[in-house]
Amino acid sequence: MASTYINFIYRSLSSNLNSTEQMEKEYQKVYKPLVKFLFSHPEFHFTFYLTGPALQYYKKKKSEFITILKQLSERNQIEVLGGGFYDPVLPLLYTADRNGQLDMLSAEIRQTIGKRPRGSSLFADCWDCSLVNNLSTCGIEFVTLDSSFIPAKKLRYLPLIMSNLGKSIEIIPLYQNFVPDTALTCEDYINNICKAVEKVWKKDSPFQSPNERLVSVQLNEKSIKNLIEKDWFSLFMEIACHDERISTITYSEFRNLCPSKEMAFIPAGISSQISKWILRPFIENESKQNYLQTVYDFMETYPVSRELYNRILYVSMLVNQYKKDKMRKNSAREKLWQAQNGFALLCSPNGAFSNSINRQQAYKSLMEAEKILREDENFHETFSCFDYDCDGANEYICRMKNYFACINTESGAIRELDTIKNTGNYADNISRNPDFDGTGDNYKRGIFVDHLFTENQFEKYKEGISAGDGIFSRIIYNQIKFSPKHFELQLSARAYFGPSKQKILLRKKYIINSSGMIIQYILKNESEKPLNAVLAVESNIAHTHFKQENISYFNLETADSESKRILDTSRSLLEQNEGKLLDNIDSVRLSDTEGTTSFTFEPNETSQYLYYPLIIKRPDYNGTSLIPVQMTFVSTLFWNINIESEKEIEKTITFTITNLKKERKPKLN
Repeated sequence: MASTYINFIYRSLSSNLNSTEQMEKEYQKVYKPLVKFLFSHPEFHFTFYLTGPALQYYKKKKSEFITILKQLSERNQIEVLGGGFYDPVLPLLYTADRNGQLDMLSAEIRQTIGKRPRGSSLFADCWDCSLVNNLSTCGIEFVTLDSSFIPAKKLRYLPLIMSNLGKSIEIIPLYQNFVPDTALTCEDYINNICKAVEKVWKKDSPFQSPNERLVSVQLNEKSIKNLIEKDWFSLFMEIACHDERISTITYSEFRNLCPSKEMAFIPAGISSQISKWILRPFIENESKQNYLQTVYDFMETYPVSRELYNRILYVSMLVNQYKKDKMRKNSAREKLWQAQNGFALLCSPNGAFSNSINRQQAYKSLMEAEKILREDENFHETFSCFDYDCDGANEYICRMKNYFACINTESGAIRELDTIKNTGNYADNISRNPDFDGTGDNYKRGIFVDHLFTENQFEKYKEGISAGDGIFSRIIYNQIKFSPKHFELQLSARAYFGPSKQKILLRKKYIINSSGMIIQYILKNESEKPLNAVLAVESNIAHTHFKQENISYFNLETADSESKRILDTSRSLLEQNEGKLLDNIDSVRLSDTEGTTSFTFEPNETSQYLYYPLIIKRPDYNGTSLIPVQMTFVSTLFWNINIESEKEIEKTITFTITNLKKERKPKLN
């Protein structure tokens, strides 16, 4: 008869553990009652995973909790797993960042609990075979992984071992089908596990197969709260104490009891609870494909994650290449590692919730890391051209005194704009989805997105409805001239406009300076007929401090030759101006009072103006209801144009970024 050992693991997966408020709630609802139960039941074994920030918080605020953990660890009743200090998606990081985060958390656990971790947990079970080398190098001997990664013939309730380039790591499958449910009695739960193990054990060779089998079960915050409320663990122990078939154990103890392991190769993958949100954005779908989804598939589905990842790689390159001041480098690296938190890059496994708060916090930390390096006296403003996002086309990177920006050839728009005030990425925009927002966008939002509309198309556009065929807003621009020395970029795009397919040429020129940029448009009618259209330049300014429970709005001022106006940004311009748009605009000033930053748009010729707040909604953590997750301010300057055949017009916008308050220089830690 097989002896079944169950290894319960708790890992919080539905909240951002960098939030002190969340850590306090988790302590009261989960850790406090759980360690109280464990302390009074020494025969019940348990495994924990805590992030570095969580350990530091509990060490500072809940010293009694740490004291109990130490005692439980000393009597080998619990095991604390390691991993990345800030819970990053390890496969996405450079080797220096992987090893640094692994070593940092191992050191924190050893200093806090008294024992170095032997095992590791991975955020969202993001796995890649290259991690074998990193984990082994950092002294990690085993790692937990979702059982969906494991070939069916290898699921024998035994540990696996995987080797790669001469190093090896043990792999502990996590069986999601055995997560306890209070709807099932403890007797039935134990019987189900024992029957499943017995069935597999009988099929194995009786002379070579060990009698001891391990079932590892990972609990999340929601499931463990339910179990604690129902006193499930006490009921489990009452039955297990009288049932010789089953008992609890930590994996380190099981390794001493049963050294047998089965060789296996595990390809790259991601948690099954995440992968079901990959096929369609924000819609749960079980994949029928016979291969594992990966974190790269996730970023393909959710572009905002890919854009943040691009920024992480860029800052990581800056930090790792910096050689002059070790203290400065370490301070910048710590900010970089904070930004690598998995909750900023991915979503909750309980629902594809787009968390703009975590993402913007990551952008803020990345800008702080870059600022620390910039304070070196040798910083020089640069304008460079390379494949920033690894899509096969070059982007244009502006590292200026007051901001960092990335200009993309798609629509020639700005896709990232981080100000030196560390407020986040003002170009972090989510496109609308018809399933949740009532309408969709047939283009990617950004700053200085170009549109050319017919009158009928523009009528829909100003109402916030998807309009047009994406002319210029979806076209890939060609480079005419790039001068890093003069901070100048010239792009061009040709298109066919309207039902008569009139051939038109748009040339777009960026002149970059320390406080902003000048954008020049030259639109030429290359057809034989006059061109009548609406040229619209749309800028989507993302709210970097958006909170659904307390929505704040930007300040908006417009000026013409006669007066200045302060507009209500909680409503669209059409709603507050009796359906009329503003004419003869000389300048528009949009101010983020929380981020202490303002953006000024000044056309060289008076323009008309359109504005509306755009609130994006997505499913909540449970996927049952829609909640606001992000706000974008749509600010559009436009002109009604009439161009004769082979003629052209020119429009120029001066874009200025201003800090509303004097900035204090951050101190190095």
